[in-house]
Amino acid sequence: MKNKILLAAFVTVTHFNIAHAESPAPSELQKPIPVQPRSSDKVDLKKLEDKYWSAKDEDYSVIQNRTFSKSGKFFVSGVYGTLVNDPFAKSKVYGGHLGYYFTEDFGLEANYLSNSAIKSDSVSKFNTLAANVSPNYNLPGSSATLSATYTPFYAKMAFMNMSIMYFDMGFTVGVGNSGYNQVVKFRDTLGNDLGEGKIAQSAPHFEIGIMQQLFLSKNFAFRLDIKNSFFNEKIVTYDPGISGTRLEETGLKNNTYINLGLTLFTN
Repeated sequence: MKNKILLAAFVTVTHFNIAHAESPAPSELQKPIPVQPRSSDKVDLKKLEDKYWSAKDEDYSVIQNRTFSKSGKFFVSGVYGTLVNDPFAKSKVYGGHLGYYFTEDFGLEANYLSNSAIKSDSVSKFNTLAANVSPNYNLPGSSATLSATYTPFYAKMAFMNMSIMYFDMGFTVGVGNSGYNQVVKFRDTLGNDLGEGKIAQSAPHFEIGIMQQLFLSKNFAFRLDIKNSFFNEKIVTYDPGISGTRLEETGLKNNTYINLGLTLFTN
């Protein structure tokens, strides 16, 4: 019996010492457990930069995934529009553009516009005031222009959450020749009235414009142009009277056109 009591006491003391040795010290419990960073938490900025940006010295440019490309393509456009800023004329405009895009941003185009012009309502009312009375004015004729195009804007937009529409917008700068008609009353050497007629004239012009294209497919796009041409025009006396002498003056003319059309691109 005495031996059993001694054995039980020995086992109890041994178990207590082992448990006490395995328990951490209070100071060790207060130490934070270091957390090793996972490789998936690290963001490699260099990889992101190489993937989404292209370096040009110290500048960066966005890489666009263009659905409809213009680079290296010829195009032809048919347009129809109106002259919006001539108080003496009402004119419908029709014509065409032929050009080529060297890159997505830069191109070259030639355009021809023809005016179907008549006197405005203001001139017609002026004519009713008295016989043979009219302002001195000109009517626009045809024009031809060679322009450089620059289209730095390319974008896409949602249409009523049903489809994505792609468009670009740019500028045109060019030089050319504008035709116009001097509206006059003709008289013979005796001063007799021979009726109203036109004298064709022309002058070199400078043109600037804004252009926007809405792509329907890789080969077709709607086109909107706002063009301003500037040139010096000669205005003569409408009715020279019995003397037959016409006075002439020169002034700067600005014709503003708004044209809408359809463009066909080559493959």
